[in-house]
Amino acid sequence: MLSGAAGLRFQLLGPLGGWHGEQPLDLGRRQQQAFLAMLLAHPGRVLTAAALGGGVFEEDSPPNRPRSVLATHAYRLRRELRKYAAAHLLVTVDGGYRFDVPAQAVDVDAFDFLVARADEALGADEALGAGERPRARDLLAQALALYQGEPLAGLPGRHAADLRRYLAERRLAALETKLGLDVELGDSPSCLVDLDRAVFAHPFRERFRALLMLQFHRSGRPAEARAVHAEARRFYHGEGLDCAELDTMLARIRRADPVQGSASRPEQGGAADSAGTPVPRQLPAAVVDFTGRQEVVAELTARLGQPDPAAVVILAVNGLGGVGKTTLALHLAHAVRDRFPDGQLHLDLRGAHAEPLDPAEALATLLTALGVAGSAIPVDPIERAALYRTTVSGRRLLLLLDNAADAAQVLPLLPGARSCAVLVTSRRWLSHLPGAHHVHLDAMARAEALDLLAAIAGRARIKAEPEAAAAIATACGLLPLAVRVAGSRLAADPAQSLSQLAASLADEETRLAELACRHTAVEPVLALSYDRLDAAQARALRLLSLPDTPELPLAAAGALLVPRQGLDETRELLETLVDLNLLQSPAADRYGFHDLVKVFARQRGGRQDSPGSVTAAFARLLDFCLASARNAERTAHVNRARRNRIEATTTAQGLAFHTIDEANTWMLTQSALHHAVIHRACQDPGLPLAEAADLLDTMGSVLFGRAYATTVAELAGHLAAAALTRGERTAEALARTVRAGMLWHTSRYARAGAELGRALALCEGRELRGLRARVLQILGWTARMLREHEEAISVLTEAAAVFRELGDDEAEGLTLGELAVNQAECGRFSQARATATRGAELTGRQLSSSEALGRFYLAKVLHLDGDLALALAEAEHARRRLRCFGLTDYHVAAGGLIALVHLAAGRERAALQAAEETLPLARQASGKLEGHLLRTLGEACARLQRTDRARACLAEALWRFRQLNLLAEAAEVERTLHALA
Repeated sequence: MLSGAAGLRFQLLGPLGGWHGEQPLDLGRRQQQAFLAMLLAHPGRVLTAAALGGGVFEEDSPPNRPRSVLATHAYRLRRELRKYAAAHLLVTVDGGYRFDVPAQAVDVDAFDFLVARADEALGADEALGAGERPRARDLLAQALALYQGEPLAGLPGRHAADLRRYLAERRLAALETKLGLDVELGDSPSCLVDLDRAVFAHPFRERFRALLMLQFHRSGRPAEARAVHAEARRFYHGEGLDCAELDTMLARIRRADPVQGSASRPEQGGAADSAGTPVPRQLPAAVVDFTGRQEVVAELTARLGQPDPAAVVILAVNGLGGVGKTTLALHLAHAVRDRFPDGQLHLDLRGAHAEPLDPAEALATLLTALGVAGSAIPVDPIERAALYRTTVSGRRLLLLLDNAADAAQVLPLLPGARSCAVLVTSRRWLSHLPGAHHVHLDAMARAEALDLLAAIAGRARIKAEPEAAAAIATACGLLPLAVRVAGSRLAADPAQSLSQLAASLADEETRLAELACRHTAVEPVLALSYDRLDAAQARALRLLSLPDTPELPLAAAGALLVPRQGLDETRELLETLVDLNLLQSPAADRYGFHDLVKVFARQRGGRQDSPGSVTAAFARLLDFCLASARNAERTAHVNRARRNRIEATTTAQGLAFHTIDEANTWMLTQSALHHAVIHRACQDPGLPLAEAADLLDTMGSVLFGRAYATTVAELAGHLAAAALTRGERTAEALARTVRAGMLWHTSRYARAGAELGRALALCEGRELRGLRARVLQILGWTARMLREHEEAISVLTEAAAVFRELGDDEAEGLTLGELAVNQAECGRFSQARATATRGAELTGRQLSSSEALGRFYLAKVLHLDGDLALALAEAEHARRRLRCFGLTDYHVAAGGLIALVHLAAGRERAALQAAEETLPLARQASGKLEGHLLRTLGEACARLQRTDRARACLAEALWRFRQLNLLAEAAEVERTLHALA
């Protein structure tokens, strides 16, 4: 860190700290530190009392007089600063505060300065080839060394949490760049160790795994690179995520880098040696600001330079209109034209137009360019093609055929001489072109798009508004044509800010209209492809664009498009759109869009499709999603029988699932689709909210882990509001019940209780008895977490009676298990054991997740009763079964219980091992479970005299409990920490 005024320096990149010279400052208690941290994050700026209060105080428990508390914090900080003649730096301005410490006295500024210098060095390296990459790496290493632990560790308040996330992300971004340079430069002996450590610490950070794969590959260990990829796919797919970057890296490794070949000498003799023979130079001018595509250019250049090829070199580049195929082809053709001394031919085949160029006419044009008189050109197309092949024989020619309609149009134009090379561009895959090497051109990388925007609009403007530039590139879908149009608009109007253009492009309704400048626009380019579709293809493109989801599986697409059509017919239709590059297929039977194509298709749908037909399509999709989700739930044996559900009628059979993993994977990977369909039902009065609520309920029965519960809770809130507006009480009651369950799983118990109260008031009538019992069941869970055990016993007893009346053994057994835990917490151990045993009997009548949960409840009661041997046996059985059913939260809870049983039995090392094994999963699953495990871990360490680690674990547990407002648990941990001190 750099010294500042009055010799002060402050640390935000770790636990908050301050020094005058080498003398540490007394910064007070944590809330006062949070106040100081907020001022340090904005040096020299006035922060209002309202802003400071919102950032420093906890949302759920603000002080009665926040301004007075802030004034107290300021007074105490000034008192400390006065010791060093620096009290004047903390200024009160209109009820707010400003800290006039220079920015360079704060370590964050030092970090930003070093990273900016590293970026400049990399930029200079890119522009001048000055070998600045080692210096950039050293600067990044210095920046990373400034981090002394978790930023603002343990500080309360929303601002500290937000800044902590931001600074952690900045560190990871710098670490990614630094490790990437380590791999690239190849001179770091610790590179593999550093990458492995980064992957372990940040398992969801795909870039670290990609770099680890690349380093293994470059170290001559390809098997280990593939093993990293295989392990990552299992991990990500288990979390419902894809790993596109790792798949791309694996493809790169398998391809390896092409060997650069030298240009072969032209063949001697033939027409090229004849005096007076014209040498065509037909290439149009290349684009001067061509940007990016280095890997593709290197690959194609190498292929065009193959010495003595066995046949004509044919390179077929395909991609969406506007993706830069022609620009790439021209850039490449100019780069290699010296390798083709007998000329370069260029022909626009007009393949995207209504009437593509006839091959016979194209042959006549080529023959004329090669010096054949018009009177000598045969009328018969076959004879014309034969003369063309004879004419080019012996010549070393480059033929650029732009915008081909299909392979049939190109075949007659292929030369027979292997000394020639053909470069073809097309909006579709030319899969029937024999011997061709195919290259699919996709949207640009983000850095390339920003570089192109800077080349056109001016680098100073991009540097001045980097966030707006990134927003423009995103709105353009990283499509080169769209980026070029946006850049041209900026260049034509120097007074327009990037923020203004970004705001104009943010509206999907007007985005395509905004992407136009003079005679260049994106929409007409896309329209050329759309206008050549038949009616079925055009309708499919429009309807598939409607769901707000990145991609659709084949079966869902079939439901959306045509009811009762076979999947083979649907696949064939969609693959024609993939072939035309209007749809993308990232994996087998999965289909998605480029962003701008989706916008275009939606706008065409708005003009061509009636609202009724759109509603009908979504109704089919909702029906399919619900039927499939029910099948998945039944296969996964999720612990909620359908007798307690509000079950809407479906007509679709849905997908069948044969294993628990298969069913759970479907529910995880299709959560975005389900979200989109439910959200649409909330907006469209023509769609049945009962089905949407049922689908939401099924989602909630599977997706209650930390990563998904918040999303499901928010969606349930939207659905409940829509149902209230439409007067659909049953759908509203179910939505509020689901929302309460998700809030419970994320430890927001007070809010869960409020939702349950509203749901309970809606559960009137015998047909809603099952739902009422579910509401009571969740109320019991909530009461237990709030330690209101008598209240929990009351509502759970009522719920169990209703379930018994309905004949639902599983639900009754689970309710009895929860009831038994509350009875044990009240000291009624004999009654609790009997209740838990009865619950386990009811849930154990068939092999299901409910059977495992029944045994888990019994283990908890046995532990509370002190029967530790039997408790351990039941908990270990439950954990094995819960792992099989993919119930991560309960699996973690069972692991925590095992650690507690070991600790109670005096087996501290076993407790330590059990807690450490479970903690990584708990960090991903539940803050509450993480806190309990940390507490157990801390207590085990304390008994083993590992005092420092004990304090650290307990302090983290305390912070977690306070964050979740679990005050009783926090108080218990505080007492343990006090005893340690």
